[in-house]
Amino acid sequence: MNKVVCIGESLIDFMPNADTELSYTAKAGGAPSNVCACVSKLGGNGCYLGKLSNDVFSRFLLKTMNKWGVNTKYVIIDEKYPTALAFVTLDENGDREFCFYRNESCDLMFNKDEIDPKMFESGDILHFCSVGIVESPSKYAHKFAIEQTKLAGGMISFDVNVRQNLWDNIDNCVDTILDFVGYADIIKVTDDELLLLTKDECEVSATKKLLDIASNCKILLVTKGKYGVTVYDRDGNSFDRDAVDVKVVDTTGAGDCFIGSILYSLSAGTATLDIESMRPTVDFASYGCGIVIGKRGAMEAMPTQEEIAELMKVM
Repeated sequence: MNKVVCIGESLIDFMPNADTELSYTAKAGGAPSNVCACVSKLGGNGCYLGKLSNDVFSRFLLKTMNKWGVNTKYVIIDEKYPTALAFVTLDENGDREFCFYRNESCDLMFNKDEIDPKMFESGDILHFCSVGIVESPSKYAHKFAIEQTKLAGGMISFDVNVRQNLWDNIDNCVDTILDFVGYADIIKVTDDELLLLTKDECEVSATKKLLDIASNCKILLVTKGKYGVTVYDRDGNSFDRDAVDVKVVDTTGAGDCFIGSILYSLSAGTATLDIESMRPTVDFASYGCGIVIGKRGAMEAMPTQEEIAELMKVM
């Protein structure tokens, strides 16, 4: 099975305890490492590419990734820098806000010279998010990894995953993302992110604008929270998929599960970047999200094949 290589941040999500104000429980998180865990728990070959510290938080992250079968062979340990932290606030619908502590954190200091180009093989998938492409050594590590994946004959996946408070200004955020979308074969955006990138409130024309910029993109996924997802291809074909109707406990990691489940199917050869092939794949991913939002946390909440099969039986 081909590797799904996820480059970027691995951090601690401090989740609020319901019974006490400003009381939190540490959970392993970070979108790329969540996707890695999702792929691995589903039976795939999830490979995390990034830098961790040697502090208590990074040791916990590494232990948790190994617990779920993530390949951590290419992780760089650098005790000079701290682990990034994110304090999560949940509203009455389980939706999140993040407060980040990430000044010169280990993930941002990941250098392109620390990447072994021989790790990339034909058929591999490289997945990344915009959190890792803020101005830092990490941004150029991402570009190097993308170049090496393409040289090896691999696929590029980009989950835009905007966190505006991590950027010095919103124009820089948008410009950088629009630079990187040109590399991707498959892109995931929320409906809010699509508006941010295109300034177009009409989803259909906004999608066309983004695909015009993302000239290599074959499949564009526009997620809409409880309203599901719309899938587009370059020829103007599309289909909708409703979200699975389950009780929401915590939406943290839901988007990571969605794209992770799709990348698992692509790496396993049960899906291709064709809109008809995406129909059952998106169904599978949607049920996976139904598992995640019924639990607290992100990485540890990622679904197994058995959990998805059970949910499919009862829905």
